[in-house]
Amino acid sequence: MDYGRWYSRISAPFRSARRARALDRLDKGCVLVLAAAYLVSLFLLACTVNPAFWKAAAVPLAAFAGVTALRRALNLPRPYEQWPNGPLLPATAEGRSCPSRHVASAAIIAMELFWLQPAAGAVAWVLCAVVAFTRIVGGVHYPRDVAAALAFSGAVGAIGFYLVP
Repeated sequence: MDYGRWYSRISAPFRSARRARALDRLDKGCVLVLAAAYLVSLFLLACTVNPAFWKAAAVPLAAFAGVTALRRALNLPRPYEQWPNGPLLPATAEGRSCPSRHVASAAIIAMELFWLQPAAGAVAWVLCAVVAFTRIVGGVHYPRDVAAALAFSGAVGAIGFYLVP
């Protein structure tokens, strides 16, 4: 498959300056909402002296550290380093494309919220899907980067939130 041509097709509707800015705002907005929801969940657990606080803090930290180490070890190139069209999202980093740290963080936060409050977690999963979409269409990650991030955080979250007592 010619990913350069495929990317040109999927990003074409967002190539105007106005739509590219909207895509960037959507990406940043979802990330901000997820980060705020995570911090609020930790704050509420701490205020109620809930022992779940430690798991809610440790599991996402482990996922973030693990995905960071994996990115560094793999050091795969980013799409905009290989494709003729530049990214729609602001980006200057080289390498360390896989797995996507934004998507991995969004997914582990969604898992944490789902573990604590399934309704909030369901909303967080929708926001995670939007982040995954914007990272691919924005040209900063390949689909494999997003899939690897979801799989990695899914495994860490399943083990940390549901299998470890």
